[in-house]
Amino acid sequence: MKILVAAGGTGGHLFPMLAVVEQMQELYSCSNDSSDRTIDFYFFGRADKIEGKIVPALGYQLHTTKLTGLASSLSLQTLKIPFQLSKSILQLVKLIRTKKIDAVLCAGAYLSVPAGIAGKICGKKIFLMESNVNPGKAIRILSNFATLIYTSFDSTANYFNDEINKKIKNFGNPVRKNIIQNTNVDMAFERFNLEKKRRLVLIFGGSLGAKSINDAVLKHLDNFSKADYNILWQTGNNFKLAVELPSNIMRVEFIEDMAAAYSVADLVVARSGATTIAELCIVGKPAVLVPLPSASNNEQYLNAKYLADNNAGIIIKNEDIGNDLYSAVNDLMQNKQQLLGMSATLKSLAKPNASIKIATDILEEIIINTTK
Repeated sequence: MKILVAAGGTGGHLFPMLAVVEQMQELYSCSNDSSDRTIDFYFFGRADKIEGKIVPALGYQLHTTKLTGLASSLSLQTLKIPFQLSKSILQLVKLIRTKKIDAVLCAGAYLSVPAGIAGKICGKKIFLMESNVNPGKAIRILSNFATLIYTSFDSTANYFNDEINKKIKNFGNPVRKNIIQNTNVDMAFERFNLEKKRRLVLIFGGSLGAKSINDAVLKHLDNFSKADYNILWQTGNNFKLAVELPSNIMRVEFIEDMAAAYSVADLVVARSGATTIAELCIVGKPAVLVPLPSASNNEQYLNAKYLADNNAGIIIKNEDIGNDLYSAVNDLMQNKQQLLGMSATLKSLAKPNASIKIATDILEEIIINTTK
């Protein structure tokens, strides 16, 4: 079996798709009637984005493009997009026909558009994954000729008409296996050189860090230094720290093992990307969520609102985090019953089997189609 995969630009698009890809490979190779067969995955993306590093390292082929997303203002690069899009579609039509691709998987964002169109031209089944509440432009464009659309939230269906809703299956957002598996908490505390007897707040802003969150922590250092809990603070490697930190604050530039970090946390402060929301539900960690204001479809706010509406998290606007961070964190850390209630609710919202459900469904759909 041969599959074209369009996923990348950000980890939020790439990692859920990789979880499904790995699950598809495992299911297909372990099935009774195909033990000697594998799936060849052909990824489509940019060499200078996250997929350029991750995909080849995992042993998959990456077919590259210079296509970019739409900018908010008119520029020379914007004028190039129609030509880059046409070139990418032709590139992928050739790949589909040459390699005899069986199906196309798209995780959203601009990389999905040429892959989906090429799949349509070649008459292939097209599977879409939308991680956010509010579907992005690419998913909306491709939904008309998609075979199936996998969503993470029930409310995503509200953004489509009845005909498109017939294609939607809400299985949840796939997350990495290590997040789902149990973590040795004692080893996690040792790994981060933290005291097990003290509770912990985990603050992170993604691989590059989040400036507004980092600035807010700095602003409230004096208050946090007097707290009866520790803080594990991931800043990103671009954040320059010119002050000495209190003994109860551990700063790291990047967290390689997020499962370990989650396991030691009593409360999380983070952005509200779809992957973070899915992970928080699975690990059951209450959160103070700071939606990224520049998200094109306001998706991070809507993701955060989903948890807030279920009393499983609280939202602080990006422009308010500088003033409100300490009070929000401290109030929650002093209310253990509220944290326990939020944790229980999060776990009830979790969909830990998302990757296996999506992978199984895609394989069944492809195999049924090829054996007719």
